Amino acid sequence: MGALRTLGLVTAVKGYPTPAVLAAAYYTSSNLATPGVVIAATGFSILNGICTVTLNTSVFPTDGYNGPNGYPTQNPVTNLQGVFPPPNGQQVTLWGFTTTVGKFLNGKRVSVIDCNPAAKSFRFYFAHADDASAGLADTGNTAPSPKQHYRAIRLECSQSLSTDLIYVGDLNVSSTQYMACLSLAGQLSIEIASENIPPEGLFIDTSGTASTDQVMCTVIY
Repeated sequence: MGALRTLGLVTAVKGYPTPAVLAAAYYTSSNLATPGVVIAATGFSILNGICTVTLNTSVFPTDGYNGPNGYPTQNPVTNLQGVFPPPNGQQVTLWGFTTTVGKFLNGKRVSVIDCNPAAKSFRFYFAHADDASAGLADTGNTAPSPKQHYRAIRLECSQSLSTDLIYVGDLNVSSTQYMACLSLAGQLSIEIASENIPPEGLFIDTSGTASTDQVMCTVIY
């Protein structure tokens, strides 16, 4: 049996799958020494197959948003062939974007090309048509995909859920596509156990729109 860690409450947003472990309160603390931290996005742009996401802070964690050249790469250069290096940087998970194009970013785990804290941005390859040159204003969330994998992940619906439901599944989770449906009147919790669970693949959705549609997330290392 590994060590138990209670991460905190995660709020589900109807129609926008939320990564249950990454969005937990433990990850949004101001302590950057925690396994990861959620940083809100203020917008993005896509040009020549590269997406640039702008964040709401210039204070980047030193481990999480870095490209293959480390932290920070302010002025990356191309190689002799005139192309960017392979996307073998650190990985970031995206969710909560609401614009038409932004929804294509939701649930993606992307490999960072480089970051620019001075510009509050990081970049990754993204196969999509170019957007307006000024970029798209869109609020969403980003979090470094944690290096930790877990033996077990347990989700329990909040006691304030009322008659709403919580759906648990992968990126495609919805009211018609889920592995578990949590409610105060039925199944209260679910535990997923293995020896090597990548937490960024577990998402939740809800039947309601209240801010009290939450789950408590606990992990076992």
